[in-house]
Amino acid sequence: MKKQNPWISIVACLVVQLCVGILYLWSAFKSNIVAAYGWETSAANMVSSYMILAFVFGNLIGGLINDKKGPKLTCFLGVILFSLGICLSAFVSSIALFDLTYAVMAGLGSGFAYGACISCIQKWLPHKRGLASGLACGAFGLSTVVFTPVSNMLMNANRDAAGIVNFTPVFLTLAIVFAVLGLVASCFISLPGKEYLDSLNLPQAAAAGNVNLALGQAIRKPAFWALFFSIFFINGTWNLCVPLIKDLGMERGLTEAIAITCVSFTGITNALGRIIMSTLSDKLGRSNTMYILCGLTLVSAILLTFITGYGYFATIALIAFAYGGPSALNAALCTDMFGPKNSGTNYGVAMLALGFSSIFFNWVSSNILHATVANVTSTFIMGAVTAVIPVFLNLYINRYLKSRS
Repeated sequence: MKKQNPWISIVACLVVQLCVGILYLWSAFKSNIVAAYGWETSAANMVSSYMILAFVFGNLIGGLINDKKGPKLTCFLGVILFSLGICLSAFVSSIALFDLTYAVMAGLGSGFAYGACISCIQKWLPHKRGLASGLACGAFGLSTVVFTPVSNMLMNANRDAAGIVNFTPVFLTLAIVFAVLGLVASCFISLPGKEYLDSLNLPQAAAAGNVNLALGQAIRKPAFWALFFSIFFINGTWNLCVPLIKDLGMERGLTEAIAITCVSFTGITNALGRIIMSTLSDKLGRSNTMYILCGLTLVSAILLTFITGYGYFATIALIAFAYGGPSALNAALCTDMFGPKNSGTNYGVAMLALGFSSIFFNWVSSNILHATVANVTSTFIMGAVTAVIPVFLNLYINRYLKSRS
């Protein structure tokens, strides 16, 4: 039997992640699409929240498919649904239909592929789950870095004399690129065989530690809900500040060009946070790494109440780094807690917390705290509080893992 090369599937998964990672690219389109279609800014702000909510439900549905049918089929379905959503977005001009195509369809497809790729890479690197999650989530985060300049180039090429962008060729081009790259890459995705896993010579203790709980068993554990609410709160600070980054940056003394660069740069630090902190967690432990990320988020949220100029730029970059870390860390942590066999389904349910977090904190910021660039203090104080809560939840998770050992 021919020896399996893990990097064929791993690289294929990374290409798929790069294609479906435009979840965070909405800020690059928002101002131009509002100008083109005359939408209310408040309605446009919610597109990314709806997409994240659809994304986490895609993780759940895709996780169920992945655990039964494997990552290849799940990624095929995800890429097709994602690309179709982007394609149909080229032909709609109402915000309601755009929410359905861009946010819901593309978000679901992105979630299908995201969870399947993380689970697949973890199975190829069972001895380095933090690194595996970091690679998968890092490629997803880097999509913003790669496709922001591509999207800007397409928008500039299809801008009329009045500065209004024709989004039909923009979204059609992106949909074709994503479909071709994603579907070709999906052909090379597979799971490791027993011979490959035996060749890793994993310690028996590590193998015995894989309890492999089904979803019904996992959700009966208080530790599962500690993970769920940790995801909900640790993402709160980032969800609160995302709609404000560009405009608040200009209010704090940055030029428009630098403020836009700040938005793009968050993609780099987001991806670095996913790769560096999840890899570091293989050495320091998941909970210890999470405490560091909570500390970084807390300090950043406090600084954002007053910091100006390039200090603001650096703080936004730091908070994006601290947001990226848990995205990869929690995937590895969920597998540590409940085993790799049903990781797609278990993490898919835990990821629902991300969608609820996005909707809840955006709503609170807009409707209760009334966050504007002139009034953000209460918003970021709330962001500081949400950064502390996961510390206590991870203390409980750490105790659960130790008791199981």
